[in-house]
Amino acid sequence: MLLGYVDESYTSSYFYLGALVISSGAQAKAIEDGLDRLVEEFRRSGAAPVAPDVELHGKEIFHGQDGWDGVPVRARIAIFRRAMKVVRESGARYVVRGMDSERHRARYATPFPPHEVVLAHLLESLDALAQDEDEHILVVADEIHSQDRHRSNFRDYRSWGTPGYKSRRLDRVRDTIHFAPSHYSRLLQAADLVTYLYRRRRTHSEPDARAQAATDTVWAEIQPAVAVASTWIP
Repeated sequence: MLLGYVDESYTSSYFYLGALVISSGAQAKAIEDGLDRLVEEFRRSGAAPVAPDVELHGKEIFHGQDGWDGVPVRARIAIFRRAMKVVRESGARYVVRGMDSERHRARYATPFPPHEVVLAHLLESLDALAQDEDEHILVVADEIHSQDRHRSNFRDYRSWGTPGYKSRRLDRVRDTIHFAPSHYSRLLQAADLVTYLYRRRRTHSEPDARAQAATDTVWAEIQPAVAVASTWIP
């Protein structure tokens, strides 16, 4: 049984969902323990004065916000890069799907919510990955206000197929979509880190060469673990 931990990253123009795909308890343990050790190492050294249970959240680390306020840029970049190395070395994989939501709004008179559209695309990719490996997959996502609607949609997808011209019945995605608070899950946090970084590199131009070099260096740590990455342009 595979496990897919899902989180989002978006702007007014783009929406992305990424899934960290775990295939064993050993992979999950490697990520959880590795990220905990990483936070503790930076705390003890004084490089990052953060709480022991600080959330590893991409936007907050990148911009030095919330629990990462006051942490120097160099330390935040180092933590982000090391976190990506932990994920890659665990053997876990990553799947990301996204869409140009601005074009979507322009093309359709009554567009579906971006989260709804992209989640269907992501579930299709996860189902296909599980089928290729003769496995099944259980999906755990960060809590959101519309989670009951997504559970209902998922039930329909399993019965009738996903919407769109590449409709797919989700025969390999089991049970329902489970939602959990990311603050208490290093695995959801790992999904968030990769999703945020992918979305930022895909949709944002860095202000100077040093910032671009930093994001490229961090991305290089996780890129080999990316199994699927695509953006739908309506």
